[in-house]
Amino acid sequence: MSALTNFTGPRTPEGKAISSMNALKHGFSAQNIIVMSGQEDDFKKLQSDLIAEVRPDGALEKALFQQLLRDAWTLHRIELRQIEMAGSGRDPLFYPACEKEFDRIERYHARAQSGFHRSLRQLRTLQTNRMIQTLLPEPLGKGALPALVKPAEIVALAKRTHKSWNALAINTLIGATEQSRKEFPNEKEPAL
Repeated sequence: MSALTNFTGPRTPEGKAISSMNALKHGFSAQNIIVMSGQEDDFKKLQSDLIAEVRPDGALEKALFQQLLRDAWTLHRIELRQIEMAGSGRDPLFYPACEKEFDRIERYHARAQSGFHRSLRQLRTLQTNRMIQTLLPEPLGKGALPALVKPAEIVALAKRTHKSWNALAINTLIGATEQSRKEFPNEKEPAL
């Protein structure tokens, strides 16, 4: 048996981290945020600007924020790559050999843009629900509902239930009044 057949890959966390980067060429489809040398300041600025605007709160919002940040950064890097490719004079309209690379870049762009908007919608929903929950009276108020519960649906249900209970109470009262009239036909109606 040769030494290669017994090799099962890296075993230490450091070795696994290094080998996970083996196929990395551009990082546009990477699961982690790739910040190339010299881009650190741009990344930190984007990160701080997004944190200031989005203000994620809680583990779920922070996890979605990380996805949003990754996709926003990937979009930024793709734009830089597109500018670099256009600046080099490699226009796919004039150089068909470059068309495959441009198409691939466009697919990465579409994927990152879709992920960015999906994370943004999910964050908006969570944050809207959180804000609505702070406005609800006790016992449904702040912190009473899990993050995935939509307070607007709870309020709508409460309104529907309230209307149903009101209708039931009115019908019961009318029924009781009619029953009373049948049992005591000579009684006068109380003045209101």
